Amino acid sequence: MTPKYFLSVLLFCFFLLFRGETICAQGIIPKKEQANKKIIDSIKVQPEAIPLINIVQRIEETNYDIKNIQRKIKIPESIQKIDSLLPIYSKFLEVESMRTKHFIKANPNSQKANNTMLTWGDYLSYLSKWMGTIKDEAERNSILIEDILNRTVVWRLSYKNAVEKEAPEEVLNGIKKTLEAVESTKETIIDNNNYYLKLETKLSEQTNLVEDVRNDLLNLKNSEVYDLFYLRHQPIWKTSFKQSTKDLEIQEQIDDLEKESTTIPNIDNGYINSFFLFLLFTGFFAVLFIYFKRGFLKYPYEDKDERIIIAKDLILKKDMLCVWFLSLIFCEIFFNNLPKLASDCITLFTLIIAIPIIRPIMADKYKKILYYVVLFFILNTTKSYLWYSSLGYRLYILGESAVVIFILYRFTSPYLKTLKSLDKGLGKLLFQLVPVVYLLSIISIISNILGYTNLTDITLKISTQGGIITMVFYAITLIISGIAISVIHRHFTVKHTYSAFKRKQIENKALNRIRITAYVLWGIFFLGMIDLLRPIFTFLGDILSEPYKIGNLTFTLGAVVSFAFILFASFTLTKFVSFLINDDDGILRFLKLPKGIPAAISLVIRYFIIGFGTVLALSALGIDLSKFNLMAGALGVGIGFGLQNIVSNFISGLILVFERPILPGDTIEVNNLLGTVSRIGIRASNISTFDGSEVVVPNNNLISNDLINWTLSNNTKRIEVLIGTTYDSDPNEILKILTEVAKSYDYILKDPGPRALFNDFGDSSLNFRLLFWVHYELGLQAKSDISIAIYNRFKEEGVEIPFPQRDLHIKNTPESFQLKATQMTTETLNVTEEQELEKNMKHPIIEPSKSDIDSDGSNSNGDSDSSNIDDGPVK
Repeated sequence: MTPKYFLSVLLFCFFLLFRGETICAQGIIPKKEQANKKIIDSIKVQPEAIPLINIVQRIEETNYDIKNIQRKIKIPESIQKIDSLLPIYSKFLEVESMRTKHFIKANPNSQKANNTMLTWGDYLSYLSKWMGTIKDEAERNSILIEDILNRTVVWRLSYKNAVEKEAPEEVLNGIKKTLEAVESTKETIIDNNNYYLKLETKLSEQTNLVEDVRNDLLNLKNSEVYDLFYLRHQPIWKTSFKQSTKDLEIQEQIDDLEKESTTIPNIDNGYINSFFLFLLFTGFFAVLFIYFKRGFLKYPYEDKDERIIIAKDLILKKDMLCVWFLSLIFCEIFFNNLPKLASDCITLFTLIIAIPIIRPIMADKYKKILYYVVLFFILNTTKSYLWYSSLGYRLYILGESAVVIFILYRFTSPYLKTLKSLDKGLGKLLFQLVPVVYLLSIISIISNILGYTNLTDITLKISTQGGIITMVFYAITLIISGIAISVIHRHFTVKHTYSAFKRKQIENKALNRIRITAYVLWGIFFLGMIDLLRPIFTFLGDILSEPYKIGNLTFTLGAVVSFAFILFASFTLTKFVSFLINDDDGILRFLKLPKGIPAAISLVIRYFIIGFGTVLALSALGIDLSKFNLMAGALGVGIGFGLQNIVSNFISGLILVFERPILPGDTIEVNNLLGTVSRIGIRASNISTFDGSEVVVPNNNLISNDLINWTLSNNTKRIEVLIGTTYDSDPNEILKILTEVAKSYDYILKDPGPRALFNDFGDSSLNFRLLFWVHYELGLQAKSDISIAIYNRFKEEGVEIPFPQRDLHIKNTPESFQLKATQMTTETLNVTEEQELEKNMKHPIIEPSKSDIDSDGSNSNGDSDSSNIDDGPVK
């Protein structure tokens, strides 16, 4: 956990703990006084009679409300339909339970037992859906009945009050009719709730029936009959095609019950509404993939990474196949009670669509293996619909095992040579598992011949269905990777500038996490396929639910895991939100919000997610936040003294985000620090200086100190170039030259245009100023380029740029002193007489002219660099 997230969580917890003096006081007030306070509060909300002056208006309002309530409490058609279908469904479940009991007696194989459990799971979900519909109506009525009971008391008191005050007969009749309507509505709600209660009871009975059947099937699965090394059948050479008398009787009973089940009318599962939702879902995927495809077409992107090339080509060339594949994957969510035949057909179509998605990235030698995977699915599915004799079933799976060995030999021989030719990766890993599949297939054949058919089923299932779920998950991984790369591509290509390294880093991280998630989900499905998922979950559930006690604190490992997982999910979600909408080029760009608003929205959403996730995580951990009320005062004092700087910086950070005086990417100057804002954090902001350093500045410094933002409203800057020419030059011509040079530069702004100005008369030059506007990041380069261009143009036009000159006034010269050009140092003075030297020292040889020169090249009086010229004679 990074410090910023830890601090944000800590501060949010403080916010929750500070519930005010009232809440804190409740923990201090004795229970007796609290009880008295509750009694007083309850007395305050007691119903009272309506004053006669408002009685007519309240009668109208109440009658209007009663009509709305009566409309709401009317039994909906969906529940009436449930009531009419429930007897039919009850009879259907009764027949199906009898069929299942005979099915259990027939000693079915593991796959048929699993299919039957799935079927009864669909029955249970259907009943749960009905139960949920009824509970929703009953809960709404429970809320309405409280209001109705209160209204009943109010109108009874009002009627009594009106009689006591001798109200007119018309008013009494109106109150009486309103009271009757309220009481009639109350009775209707009570009757409806009783009706719903009866329906819930009937549904509960059927739910118990389904649960009992599922428990019987589960006990059958857990019995020793389904142990791997249990001898379920005789050796194959001792088995015949003839069925025993017992098997024939059971089969005849099952057939009779199946005929009876077909005579029961079909129950409307509401597939029409689900079909429309499914079409909307498919349309959403279609629009999404078209959007991604246009992104790659509008912003071409080349990359040498093979994974990214595959993901991009999948969106560009197989977008509609991806739409149909995902739609079929989610199809059973919308049609959750489909018959098994329809569900298997959907799975078959899903595998067929997955072939052209996976096939282009496979080697030519192994492309046909996808068709054999589909063949395995058909073989596995077909045997669950046919009731073979014992020998017929065993011969069927014997042939299936032989097909597996034949296909493996065809595609992997010569094995060692092919293995050496493969590069590292998933393909080589799968190829290394080929001997394991050979071994499993041989075990399935031997165990089938000897009669250990449980071992045969599990080994053959691993060999065949393992390839099926691998094919499905590989296609899902490719599609999700394509979506992730498309989102990243859209996110970065709309930016004006971005870091290619950062983009590559995000792409690699996203692809790796997608692959890891796919591996985990594949493992879960694989464990479910071999019937190990339920025992593992049961074992882990027992461990995680085991209570532990440390002092007065009781917790479970499951609560700790839930706490950590919720926090991890919250922080991951905040990073995703930050990636999508944290800048002006995010997904909110179509709203054309002012600069910085998307960052503020992102901050609010992220803080809400962190806060909600923290509260949810603490609740999952079993911590009662109300116990921290007394601690809130102590924490408040601690914040007031010890954490005031942190809180000040936190509030300053919020001000920076919402007021937006600076934004990420702005060039600012604060405390003699010039740089670009790279991040505005919860406590401090990062400023990248132009010499490559990263400076962390507390947010409070940015709020309290003077701050210059060069790029807040715009990123233009005025540049000034100072230049001087000799007095022989024509000022009008110089202004013209400066203007032409500035206009010829490509990167200056046309509005406002460049301006050349005469500045002043200098000591040795005519001084000019050239002003022009450029984008801030081009300021230094533009000033350099234009200065050089001015120099070159002056050289072409013969304009001289003067240099500073100084005249020396020699006031007194000794008689023996001779000034020579080669004798400029003090060593050339050869004075032999001491008196002459003293005379010369009393009268300085050279007296410099006084000059007040500023750092910008001009003196305090506005003169130029040169001193005044004195034309007087030398004495």
